Amino acid sequence: MAELTLLVVLLPLAGFLLAAAVRHVRFCSAASTFRCKVRRVGAPRRSPLEAWPRRRVRALWVHDVLLLKRGALFPRLTALPVRIPEDALRSAGHREVRRLGADPLVILLRLDDGTFAEVAARSEDRRHLVGPFVAAALPGPPRGDRERPLGR
Repeated sequence: MAELTLLVVLLPLAGFLLAAAVRHVRFCSAASTFRCKVRRVGAPRRSPLEAWPRRRVRALWVHDVLLLKRGALFPRLTALPVRIPEDALRSAGHREVRRLGADPLVILLRLDDGTFAEVAARSEDRRHLVGPFVAAALPGPPRGDRERPLGR
């Protein structure tokens, strides 16, 4: 009788764990997902409101919404609707953003609610990091002197 009770308890638990593992592997193995870190920031060109989180998340672009998945056993999905990238990609040192390789890239995103978020990823994930905003991956014009009017 004790074996039957144990079987009745363990069988649904094993099914739950197997289903969670399958969902996790299916999301993480999608070709366009990438590991990243995300933090909310204040206005552009100001000091960040919070430091980079310790843990990485998996991200996936669906049109102009960045889906963030945290947790394997009890996954939490967060949607960040993005209005537009505020600036081009920038390179961050491995001391600024840890656990994302030697030369991680960071993009500043303006969200639909007017707030800002920075997303950091490995430099190899440049294509996935910019998502539908391909122009953000292009470097801007070099900073130099201002143009002078003709005839002077």
